[in-house]
Amino acid sequence: MGLSLDNDDEMMSDACHMRAALLTAGDLPGLPADLLPSDDRAGMLNHSESMANEAKDVARGLGREFSVRLSHPVVSAPFADTNARRPSVAFRQGEVEILSKILDEVDTTASKRMKEGFNETSFTLGVLNSFFIFFCFGRYPEHFWLVYLIETMIFVPSKFVSMYKARPLCQIFYYFDLCWFLNFVAMAALVLFPIAHCLDVISISTELRTHIYLAAVGAGCGPLLGATAVLPFVAFLFHDYRTMAGLFIHLLPPMVIYTLLWNHEDIQEAWPNVFDLSYIENTEFFPQSGPIFLPGTGLGSVAGNGIALYFLWFVPYVMWMVSVGLDLPRTSRRRKKRDGTSYPAMYDTVFHSTVRGGLAILIGKVCWGRPREVSIKQMENNDFELRDFLVYMLAHMLAAVSSIFVLAYPCFFSKQAHLCIIAGLIFLCTHRGSKRYTYYSTAMYGRMIRKNFDNLMAENAKSK
Repeated sequence: MGLSLDNDDEMMSDACHMRAALLTAGDLPGLPADLLPSDDRAGMLNHSESMANEAKDVARGLGREFSVRLSHPVVSAPFADTNARRPSVAFRQGEVEILSKILDEVDTTASKRMKEGFNETSFTLGVLNSFFIFFCFGRYPEHFWLVYLIETMIFVPSKFVSMYKARPLCQIFYYFDLCWFLNFVAMAALVLFPIAHCLDVISISTELRTHIYLAAVGAGCGPLLGATAVLPFVAFLFHDYRTMAGLFIHLLPPMVIYTLLWNHEDIQEAWPNVFDLSYIENTEFFPQSGPIFLPGTGLGSVAGNGIALYFLWFVPYVMWMVSVGLDLPRTSRRRKKRDGTSYPAMYDTVFHSTVRGGLAILIGKVCWGRPREVSIKQMENNDFELRDFLVYMLAHMLAAVSSIFVLAYPCFFSKQAHLCIIAGLIFLCTHRGSKRYTYYSTAMYGRMIRKNFDNLMAENAKSK
């Protein structure tokens, strides 16, 4: 409390002067004899006792007054004694209402986090599942492909439900993205091989198995490893199954490829009729023509098949986005109903989700010299130009193809390099997750309180 010391000094000075006068003027008229000290020592004792009693009276008064102020937030009348000490801060009713609204918002956010899985049960299951995956990877590499298949069959449907229910825009077309496409191809192959063995109705030639294997090595150790390195949302958030699903579709395929490359003898021994890996020793990374070739050529090598698989996704995706996808999230869609009104924006795409995070401003400034205000307006309306999409896909293609040469190449030739890259990405994803948990436990609620406080104060200022 900020109590003034000026009045205290004045009161102490007056009291000392009065007592000094009493000690030196014992014959003052009207003063009872029993109040006069017998000597200096008695006077000092009386002085100390009186000062202690005064302090107790002041404390009792402050305590009673402070209790009244806390129980009545609106103080309409001042103290009767203008010299009495008072608290430096007294809450008004409006301030109490603002704090109450902010605390309600904090409670709402906390409840929402809990419903989304931010609780001890989800966290425990996420941690144990991660331990299980890494244990199987190190101890039973010959069965790790089965672990991947089981994990994806659990997480992919769960992720689909969450994307379908996402608002304000449904996210089911996120499944058209490259990373999901590659995982669907891998899942289909890993399901097809056991079915072909058990039912004996599908014959998969060694040549087809070889092409699938080469494409998997190129795409799994190239674009997927590269995406794991550069995408900030690929992180270990043990309580959030949606984030963990995104992590698994990026990190687990390169781990499966690791077991196929460096534990293929164990896999062949454990699953002799499911996998035919006799061709692995004769595979090459680059085609015989060299490392430079056109897409669709150079088949029969890791780089050739990996790039061919990428363009099997790239061409249909670009055609779909140009004809349909670019218009889906627009606030004012180009597609019209029969009555002339626009169809509502209902679906989102990975392209729109990425560029409206700020990439549209960068593309517009660097490539076209577009004003920042125009790019922000496009981001607000999800109305991006065709040339923005073409630049985005050109950068996507260059990054994906480059990752095959930069990442898949060392993984193919060196077991140690492959393992070090995977270990480094695990560390990176763990670090991202730890930063998110640090934000959850420290800065998130502070920022939320400040934001809501500013909004409420602005509303109160407008109402006045």
